[in-house]
Order: sequence, then structure tokens, then C-alpha cells
Amino acid sequence: MKIKITLLLLAFIAATSAKAQEKTPADSTKNNSDDVEVVISPKKGQDSTIVKVAGMKIIVLNDTEKETNTVIVDGEVIVSDTNEKGDKKGKGDNVSHWAGIRIGVNGYTNGDKGLPLVGSDQNLELDYGRSVSWDLNLFEKDFRLYKQHVELVTGLGMHFANYTFTSKYVTLNNTSPFTYNTDSTVNLSKNKLKATYITAPLMLGFSTNKDEDKAFRLAFGGQVSWRINSRLKQEYTSGGETYKPRVRSDYNLTPFLFHAIASVGYGPVNIYANYGLNPLFQSNQTANELMPFDVGLQLMF
Repeated sequence: MKIKITLLLLAFIAATSAKAQEKTPADSTKNNSDDVEVVISPKKGQDSTIVKVAGMKIIVLNDTEKETNTVIVDGEVIVSDTNEKGDKKGKGDNVSHWAGIRIGVNGYTNGDKGLPLVGSDQNLELDYGRSVSWDLNLFEKDFRLYKQHVELVTGLGMHFANYTFTSKYVTLNNTSPFTYNTDSTVNLSKNKLKATYITAPLMLGFSTNKDEDKAFRLAFGGQVSWRINSRLKQEYTSGGETYKPRVRSDYNLTPFLFHAIASVGYGPVNIYANYGLNPLFQSNQTANELMPFDVGLQLMF
């Protein structure tokens, strides 16, 4: 399953970056819309997954008898994997520790003082029920240290942070240090700081079984995050009109974050936790150093 999902992602990336080709009648579907269409057609010893998106047709063929996987985009073979269960030496497939989709809660603490926030930092108090983060970890590279059980893990992913403030009347200004505008006549239904990061881990991973569906796994190490985008997103109603200001700026966010990270799981699900080793905001921008964290669940590729 992990190989099949990865092949489908690679095929989709390859297809969307290439020039679209005209489909033959044999490749066409009975649906003329450009909406996403997914069809799974199991056969004896083989199953096929057909994805139609943006006028392209992607077919993933999984032959369980021959242990082969093939991805075809508009009639052209894009990716072919000749052995899903292992190579000729029977080494098997590595257990994933990084690749997958994560969803969790993000926030920050007063360093060793913990929570709640104090002083002027109370303007940055978070609504943790709405401060939802997610990650898309597409690429993983494992270096075996001991059989399939101990590995050095690295990779590449993206982290989407979402810090939703509890205050409905205070606006964060992009000044150094931070200043705040308070307007009791404006009731903010949305008031959040969003940031996007490219992430790369370096972890030591342990697993009990080479079969990922039966493996208990544990990993820990460090992660570096590079901020590539940030913006303040608000929404409010005034005079019967709804306003949705979006202000893109760095908001004194630290360009590079370093985290201590750990994950534990069984089968296709992980629990993960990340804690910042340096502040979320640059020095002297807040009353206290605010250390970022996020915890949540991950569905493995």
C-alpha cells in the first residue's frame, strides 16, 4: 500500500508538470467533466486504481502475483516498480517513520514557565480548539543501521501552522517589538496568524517488523523548519458588510526553527510531538520567549 500511494503521488506530480497529451478513445472515460474521479477495479491477482483529474487519466496497476506496480498517465508509463514486497535479495520495504499526512494542534509556551501567557503576551493567547496545524511529508529516505529494525531517517515535508487568537478585539501589528490595536467596535470572527514551512528531519527510527502493517515503531531526533510564507488572516462584519483582510508579512517570525521531535505508532497510524528549541518570534519581539510546539496524529504513507 505504501509503494502504491507513493507511486500515485509521483505520477501525479510528473503528470501535472508535463504537457498534457491528447487521449485516445481507449484511454477516455465516460465522464466528460474535469472533476476528480476515482475508480478501483479489482481483478484476480491484480487491482487497478483510475484517477481522472484536470482532463488527465492516471492508472495504477498493482499485480499481487507478479509483485509489480505500474503507473500509466494518458497511455504513457511514468513509474514502474518491479517488486513491492522486496528486492531480489528479499530485503523488504522499509517501515516509514516520516512520510505521511499529519494533523494536530499547534501552540507556544512561555519557555520553562509554561502556560498561561503573561504580560503583553496575553494578547497572543490562543484558542487551541481552532489552532489546527497539518503537515504533508512526501519524501523519506532511510539508511539502515541494523537490518530493517534500526534506521537513520531523513526526508522533506511542509508544515502549515495556524495560530488562532482568542481575542476578538485586538489586532497584531507588524512592528518591532509587537504593538497591538484594540477596537471594541469590531468583533473579529476570525483572527489568526498562519505560516508555512519547509521541513527536514534527522531521526533514529526503530521498528519491530519489516511489515509496516504489523510493525510497532518509535523515532526521535531533530527537525529544521524554514519559513516561506506568513500572513495575518481576519474576518469581521461592519455595517452589514463582511470584510476579510489578509496581510502578508513576516510578523517577526523566526526564519528558521529547530525542534526536538518524537513519534510512536503501530500499523498505519503514528502519534507525534514536536517542541521548539528556539523561539517562534525573533528576539525582543514579545515579553517572553514563546517556544512553539505541536502534537497530533499521522496517517503513514
